[in-house]
Amino acid sequence: MLHSLHKIYPTIDIGAHIIGEPLTVSWEADPNFMGAFKNNLPGHYRYQELLFGHFVQDGFPEHQRGLFLVSDDISFTAYWAEGAVTTALNAVWGVVHHLGGASHPDNPGPGDMWSHLAPIRLS
Repeated sequence: MLHSLHKIYPTIDIGAHIIGEPLTVSWEADPNFMGAFKNNLPGHYRYQELLFGHFVQDGFPEHQRGLFLVSDDISFTAYWAEGAVTTALNAVWGVVHHLGGASHPDNPGPGDMWSHLAPIRLS
């Protein structure tokens, strides 16, 4: 890594700023590692649905509103960039809605269409 960074920043001695022994942590070393698509296993749908819909917070208790989850882990297409972008755009709508804003009527946001497009809620 330092060799590659030196090619990009030849005038900066990045190694001089390292104060401890570098440590590599790999999620593959986790004893519960289930592969890249571990969020898409049978029985996980209810968790995915709750995470993905987290940006629509009107039904949340007041003290639980205002925190918006964003990442490829939150989406239905876990571990793909498209899911990260989707959850980020959903969160933008959630923040705007939380702060009292709204989408233009001719261009509804994901939360405006949620009742029509939301994943099926399982019992």
